[in-house]
Amino acid sequence: MQRVRTSQSGFSMVEMLMAAFILAVGILGLSMLQLMSMRAARGSRSLTTAVQIADHIMDRLELEGRLSYLTLTDTALAAPAAMGTLNYITQPTVTRLFNKDGVDVASVPPPADVTPIFTVTTTLVAGVNNIPVRNAAGAQIGLMGFDDYQVVVRFEDELAAGTATKVQRTVNLTRRILHG
Repeated sequence: MQRVRTSQSGFSMVEMLMAAFILAVGILGLSMLQLMSMRAARGSRSLTTAVQIADHIMDRLELEGRLSYLTLTDTALAAPAAMGTLNYITQPTVTRLFNKDGVDVASVPPPADVTPIFTVTTTLVAGVNNIPVRNAAGAQIGLMGFDDYQVVVRFEDELAAGTATKVQRTVNLTRRILHG
């Protein structure tokens, strides 16, 4: 009796090695994609924090300008009230340092993280400060004006791809502010 040879099913060693190689290349590609995604997320967090810092400072400038204008035009006051700690309006340039969480380094008590990451410069660009403010009777009670302020936030971001230097990034914000 003659035996019939049946073909065996399964994978050969060469097929297994080729499949493992293709799988390894795919996994390596996915891990590089994940790494690039994490770097981009870290960079966008820094950029978002920088924009929030600039916007916060501009909002404070605008608030102080409005308060000074309201103090000037409030008819119930016999004399303009003291403005307290409002100080941006009178200073042409202010530079402050912020940590990675967007907190002013000067306001953080030790031993918290006070490593400055963001350098913020607030500059008075231009202004007009001689517009007369008159009361209901038409008498001049003071001068008001508007100033253009620019806030520049500078920070270093993640290492650039393939280099040993950090990427310098800048956020600029300009706003016109009415004040008394």
